[in-house]
Amino acid sequence: MTSPTAGPVPDADTAPFLDALREHRIFLQRCTECGRVRFPPMPACPWCGATSATQITATGEGRVYSWVGVHRALTPGFEGEVPYTIATVDLREGARVFGRLEGPEPIEPGGAVSATFVDHDGWTELRFRPTDAFA
Repeated sequence: MTSPTAGPVPDADTAPFLDALREHRIFLQRCTECGRVRFPPMPACPWCGATSATQITATGEGRVYSWVGVHRALTPGFEGEVPYTIATVDLREGARVFGRLEGPEPIEPGGAVSATFVDHDGWTELRFRPTDAFA
């Protein structure tokens, strides 16, 4: 699939996350000191300051925290993509992430979603779609 824009540029912190997306998996960081799960990937825990973390694989299940409808293209490459919805999702593992929401707008806050992946030239995009409620 082609992309309307270039993909993200990985750095030392984001490379494992972006590599996992290419494998249709979601990697998150879990602080080895306080145990909190964080996103985006970063060199230290924003809650306790510890610099060590382990990688965990998320289920991709979550609930919509918030969303916004995009009706104007931010760049010419996105003119064919509007309208679309960007959702902030609270994943089951505790991290809050964001991605495009597939399906109708609006979805109610708290609505169940599951991850889906869209392969572009050289990168993979994380998206979410409404799903049946999970336990």
